[in-house]
Amino acid sequence: MHKMLIATLSAFALMTGVAAAQAPAGNATVPDAQNAPVRGSLSPSLGSGGAPSVEQLMNKSVVGADDQTIGKVTDVILGPDGQAQLIVVRSGGFLGIGGKDIAADMKLVEVDPGNNALKLRDVTQASVRDMPEFRYDDSMTSLNRGPQRDATKEGAKE
Repeated sequence: MHKMLIATLSAFALMTGVAAAQAPAGNATVPDAQNAPVRGSLSPSLGSGGAPSVEQLMNKSVVGADDQTIGKVTDVILGPDGQAQLIVVRSGGFLGIGGKDIAADMKLVEVDPGNNALKLRDVTQASVRDMPEFRYDDSMTSLNRGPQRDATKEGAKE
């Protein structure tokens, strides 16, 4: 009984300490990550006013130069400077089965304000079939996955 009481009180003390550490102090301003502008290797159409933030690129529909649906953005690969370099698009398949991930350079990305989608210049639905499947490597920093680590080494440690 005594051990249970100590464990409960310890857990409560830890939780209140974490909650206090997360509370903003007084008039401190917290930057809004959703409104952070996308910087770096963006096309002029993305660099102009109203450009979506890196986070706002996630789950956007993507259409090709032929206005055919290519897929949805599942990830954004960041460069060493923290700026968007590639978008990863899940293309094809049905309910997430049978499709493949492709990567598109941000230089090819345009915002299509008419249908709230991203448009890839010089990429069509037909050309996507011939594109290689995107593979993550250890040097990449991913918005969705974070810095990559060798899963086989991590699995061996567990």
